[in-house]
Amino acid sequence: ESLLAANNSEPPVYLQANTLKISGEELLEKLLAAGVEAECGKLPGEISVRKPGDVTRLPGYAEGLFYVQDEAARLAVETVSPRPGERVLDACAAPGGKSFTAAMLMRGEGAVLSCDVQEKKLRRIEDGAKRLGVGIISTRAMDARRPGEELAGAFDVVIADVPCSGLGVIRKKPEIRYKRREELDALPEIQLGILRAVSRCVRPGGRLLYSTCTLLERENGGVVRGFLDGNSGFALRQERTLWPDLDGTDGFYLCLMERLQ
Repeated sequence: ESLLAANNSEPPVYLQANTLKISGEELLEKLLAAGVEAECGKLPGEISVRKPGDVTRLPGYAEGLFYVQDEAARLAVETVSPRPGERVLDACAAPGGKSFTAAMLMRGEGAVLSCDVQEKKLRRIEDGAKRLGVGIISTRAMDARRPGEELAGAFDVVIADVPCSGLGVIRKKPEIRYKRREELDALPEIQLGILRAVSRCVRPGGRLLYSTCTLLERENGGVVRGFLDGNSGFALRQERTLWPDLDGTDGFYLCLMERLQ
């Protein structure tokens, strides 16, 4: 019942400070001075805004002082913890928030390859990186089920935030309730295919993040078990489900794995 209530509530919009340019405290001061209803989020540099309207009109947007990303998605990237100087593959990168958060955690040092199957979505990531002044992000049009052989073992961190049923974000996208059953039934096979394919891009000792914005076990732990059962080269390090009613975030699943030496 509490989950249903949460799914029918209006969620806050989370702004993540571009810590290459400004602190969360400075960003909050700027927003409050302009009369924006805002407060600090739970994470450093995170601002929660109620009814922001058009975020592109908020103070600091044009200067690249923040980007929009839900707390759950940011937590997922923090779990895999990209470090300065590392190479990161964001395999299903659109709309770009995970790549931006990785770049912040890396303090603008290293390389992030942001991939998506649709080139128009990559342009949005490129525009976002330019606005933020993030120079370590490059993009590539790629089907995550078929990464190039040249990417094998090339990354310290691989992020697989896979296409999913989206049942964790119903409060933002109520039309998700009307997805066809056949469409949902096909997802676990696609998700497992992506996870298996991009896992080959992780170097020995590197980290692999699998995440979704759904609460269905068959798309979450079910996919991870299917992957690990057939792949002794990876070990599960952390697993967590975030709930809109309990955690105040999008419904989200994240799983951190390590490629063994």
